[in-house]
Amino acid sequence: MKTFKKIFMNRACSRSGFSLVELLITLALIAVMATIAVPQFQRYSTNADLKTAAREVMADLFAARQMAVENSVTIYRMTFDVGGNSYVLSRNPPAAWENVWLAPKSLASFGNGIRLVSVNFSGGSTVNFQRRGTVSGGNVTLTNRLGSTAAITVNITGRTYVQYTMQ
Repeated sequence: MKTFKKIFMNRACSRSGFSLVELLITLALIAVMATIAVPQFQRYSTNADLKTAAREVMADLFAARQMAVENSVTIYRMTFDVGGNSYVLSRNPPAAWENVWLAPKSLASFGNGIRLVSVNFSGGSTVNFQRRGTVSGGNVTLTNRLGSTAAITVNITGRTYVQYTMQ
């Protein structure tokens, strides 16, 4: 006569794999989690592209300031083109302005939907860095397709900072 323990152990050991119900429940849970996670990841990726573009603009502003300080006889400027969604760095040697970068930098290269919304440096779209790194203060505003914004501010000493508003 078999004991309860032997019968239970034989059944437990003879079971292998998963039942169809267990497999379907697991797949349903994975599908629900993916449905929630994918849109959130896309939102994160779009906002990360905006942050990358803002950091690149800030780095280029810093580079222009550094070049103006290093080459104390040359004035550097960045000209923003809102319609063209781009900007260019140029310098003023004694003769005339010449482009330091061969082609304008496009903000669309940082991700689909990154746009230059507004630029205001003393009422214009050009920021001039003087020999000591000073500049007339102003700001640049970027946005993405979600409506998130990055407001880059340059103060008169040439220091930059950014404020994000994420959607």
